[in-house]
Amino acid sequence: IIHFMNIYSQPIHLLVEAKMQAVKLSRKERELQQHRREILRVALKMFSESGFHGVTMQDIAKEAEFAVGTLYKFFANKEDLYGALLLEKIDEMEDALRDSLEGDKNEIESIRSFLEGLIRLVKKNAYFFRLYLAEITRTGPSALSSIGMELKQGREREIARLGGIFETGIRNKAFRDLDPFLLAAALDGMITGLIIEYLEHG
Repeated sequence: IIHFMNIYSQPIHLLVEAKMQAVKLSRKERELQQHRREILRVALKMFSESGFHGVTMQDIAKEAEFAVGTLYKFFANKEDLYGALLLEKIDEMEDALRDSLEGDKNEIESIRSFLEGLIRLVKKNAYFFRLYLAEITRTGPSALSSIGMELKQGREREIARLGGIFETGIRNKAFRDLDPFLLAAALDGMITGLIIEYLEHG
């Protein structure tokens, strides 16, 4: 499941450069960026509540208080909007979770940090996690299968990272000598079950 860069770890010249680039944006460009973010915010909520097929571009435009043509300035069609939404959010999630696994921590602390980071993400992004779980558990042919595949590959990367932590922890006698990647898959399955429980019952 991980590309949200920790700005505090970046060299100062990169921060200054990023700031200068932001300043160079015209008022019109800043407005366009804000419009795009608002469209994605509204679309996320609506897709989460009604599903992909239960929402139209007209519905999103009306809720976001934009003309339908404004949506098509940013996205070719509903599939394009949906894909951009999910892939941007999965990048943010992967970055945040990767950051939680890094740092000067032992293996048990790394697992704890990962779980705590995930809990914060789920509470903050319930709408996204509803869509995420719907996509990664989708089976059979799907017009949106390429998006589902991207999400599943992200989940596989997360399991591989967890497996690496378990593998190191087994060598260091922090965990029992079991298959580290089965341990990671089992933890991922428990996490998925707990997320579903939280989304359904709080």
